[in-house]
Amino acid sequence: MLLKKLILQTKNIDELYAFYKNVIKLDVTRANSKTISINAGITTLIFEKAKDPEKPFYHFAFNIPSNKFEEALEWLQNKVELLWIEEYKSYVAEFTNWNARSAYFMDPAGNIVEFIARFDLNDVVEEIFSPAHLRNISEIGIVLDAGQFDEKINQMLYQYQLEYFSRQPPLKHFRAIGNDNGLFIVVPEHRNWYPTTIPCKIFPLSVMFENNKRKYRLQFDA
Repeated sequence: MLLKKLILQTKNIDELYAFYKNVIKLDVTRANSKTISINAGITTLIFEKAKDPEKPFYHFAFNIPSNKFEEALEWLQNKVELLWIEEYKSYVAEFTNWNARSAYFMDPAGNIVEFIARFDLNDVVEEIFSPAHLRNISEIGIVLDAGQFDEKINQMLYQYQLEYFSRQPPLKHFRAIGNDNGLFIVVPEHRNWYPTTIPCKIFPLSVMFENNKRKYRLQFDA
């Protein structure tokens, strides 16, 4: 599965424009005062100015080359404040079941952002790590009403011909749907976003993605 375009909401258009352009050093454009577009490999991430009085925040992850995690970690440490991961007593998550390593930080809008190296992809490069090596957005968190959690997931699986991630058995309050190239991280409302103690909430989002060579649009309203 490939996540091609994400449309998310924010109260911090100006701050996100400056952060992703000047700190993370991605290609960021401004269509108008209410919309920015961030290019990250094959994925376009669009932030629109939120109308709702509440401040939206999300979780998403960038895939990086599998042999560049240490370089990417050092690069990030010079740019942002990494999130401490209590489970590992480290700034690095060692996802052995997923054969992956991750580091997390928060952007100015409170989004929980992840850099992840997935070793099964065997994506090896020789150059020193740079933002040009962000391959795509490989994860987007989707928050569902707890009372309809299983029902809505089953609808997603059927409607979009999706399958659970082969490396992650479904858990009661955590489902990973897709593959190493693209995953929906699906959780019920009020579960904490890993690796923080911040309860996740339902905010509008739209995802254009490809699965089994077919194009789909998945949309949730708050």
